[in-house]
Amino acid sequence: MLLAPEEITKGLAGMEILQAAMNYHLGSWGSVFVAIIIFLLSFSNVVGILFYARSNIAYLFGDVWYAQTGYKIFALLMIFIGGVATYEIVWELGDLGVALMTIFNMMAILPLSSQALLALQDYEAKYMKRSVGLDANVD
Repeated sequence: MLLAPEEITKGLAGMEILQAAMNYHLGSWGSVFVAIIIFLLSFSNVVGILFYARSNIAYLFGDVWYAQTGYKIFALLMIFIGGVATYEIVWELGDLGVALMTIFNMMAILPLSSQALLALQDYEAKYMKRSVGLDANVD
């Protein structure tokens, strides 16, 4: 995109800039190339996220039919909305998902912070013993 002449991309925004730049560099195959790359990236991203989320549902609710079926219905609904909604709404839903994931992770991490600090102190004590050479067999 940065190597395309300004007159090619002038007045364009978003995906139109990318398509115009790729058409300039690759000819008529530029738009096809962009479409294939975006499809592959989107598909692999969706598959990865769905697998990650399915594992979390199984951990939280057990690998039971109603939890997995509810998750699959929700996932299909979100994929459909992502396919037909404007990109602003899709990005806002994505941001909402990241925010919710952050909140849930913080709810799990904060109660465990005291254990993490104890583990850090134990590690530092063992590291200091090794570096000083007091006890070479500390695990």
